[in-house]
Amino acid sequence: MTLRQLAAACEARLHGDGGAEATGITHRSGDVRPGVVFAALPGLKRHGIEFVPEVRELGAVAVLSDRDPGGGAWLEAVSPRRAAALAAWALAGAPHRRLRMVGVTGTNGKSTVVDLVGRIAAAAGERPGVFGTLAYSLPHRSERAARTTPEATDLAPLLAELVEHGGTVASMEVSSHAIALDRVAGLEFDVVAFTNLTRDHLDFHRDIEDYFATKASLSASLRPKPPGRRVIGADDPFMARLLAERRSGDLSFGLDAGCDVTARDVRLEVGGSRFVLVTPAGEVDVALPLVGRHNLRNALAAAGCAAALAWPLDAAAAGLAAAEPVPGRLEPVDAVPGLPVFVDYAHTPDALEQVIRSLREVSDRKLIVVFGCGGDRDRGKRAPMGEVVGRLADVPIVTSDNPRSEDPDAIIAQVMTGVRASGNPRALTIADRREAIAAALSVADDRSVVLVAGKGHETEQIFADRTVPFDDRVVVRELARRRRA
Repeated sequence: MTLRQLAAACEARLHGDGGAEATGITHRSGDVRPGVVFAALPGLKRHGIEFVPEVRELGAVAVLSDRDPGGGAWLEAVSPRRAAALAAWALAGAPHRRLRMVGVTGTNGKSTVVDLVGRIAAAAGERPGVFGTLAYSLPHRSERAARTTPEATDLAPLLAELVEHGGTVASMEVSSHAIALDRVAGLEFDVVAFTNLTRDHLDFHRDIEDYFATKASLSASLRPKPPGRRVIGADDPFMARLLAERRSGDLSFGLDAGCDVTARDVRLEVGGSRFVLVTPAGEVDVALPLVGRHNLRNALAAAGCAAALAWPLDAAAAGLAAAEPVPGRLEPVDAVPGLPVFVDYAHTPDALEQVIRSLREVSDRKLIVVFGCGGDRDRGKRAPMGEVVGRLADVPIVTSDNPRSEDPDAIIAQVMTGVRASGNPRALTIADRREAIAAALSVADDRSVVLVAGKGHETEQIFADRTVPFDDRVVVRELARRRRA
């Protein structure tokens, strides 16, 4: 593609030789090769324009930016992130137009829903790619995810690779950051699922209304022809606002009466759930091997996406039955005989409440919860998280999460204001996360359940001066071996 053609595709003004050929685009200076366009984007701390001398030496055919790079071919863009996304799709051959695109947004449940959609797609005979917080998985390979939603310059080649290897469906998480930062600008979705919305990321968004407006704006990315469809969680107050302005093709899901996609005859068990899936296309029995009411709701969201795409009911049942716990999402850790231990990524008040209530519904055992709050993130959710765990757990153990640049003891003190407000007298504070998990296993008996929350799938702990290996699941197993010895 010539630079002249690329400038037209990405709504940029061309300066320099328009006949030069562009072979790709990247926002990372180290990935520049001859023929590649360098997207010099504004960042939180630095601007990509600083790396122009380096990329010129590496053979960049042009620079895309909102600032004059000072010589050489330049694609001038008022909104450089949007322009970079449009350029990425164009240079990759618009792969999204050859795929069934499913986008899942919301505060909680996204990872599980996109995984379940991928499993249902496979059961329906499709070849899915699944893109989310944990990994970017194609039919022939998988790679660890760099972020929940890839930058467009990374996502476009992945979608093109998916098409090249016979892929037919892309199921992807769409974070509020991705929407606000134009990572999905120009993409068109066949289905967008809205799971829920609770307090999170208020260190990035102005307030909860700004957060909601950002999520809701993904509706504008639905494919016009044939018209894309929304799948909306009816039992969430914010999502119900979307349904109040219902569009043709919308499907509601939830456990409330009157939802388009719902469940009846529900049996929640320690090993999963059994229910009758009810959809506009009919009903089918489902055995879901995921624990908790919140995962039942996630299954309904995925089934709603399947219904919107007219996949068969038996495929929905088979895909849900094939589910496995998403790493770090209420993941059971088989470490101590007779002691159920779960690791979960819950790091908001609502997510903690959902997970704890899910465990309460399937067990009457004493519940011990180890949790903390991340540093350099929304401080306003710390006390509410403490209150939730103090109110719902038998023994709350407050510890460090990823303190980053903050003092771990100061974070714990803020969390404890909420725990004290709950009136729970059995709370412990142990700053060292390993010691906190050890204390939980020590306090536990044969009538206990342990939940280690906050970090989930993460394999590192981040401090102000260092990052150390730390995987809650690995630590639980190590401590359990010592406990047995």
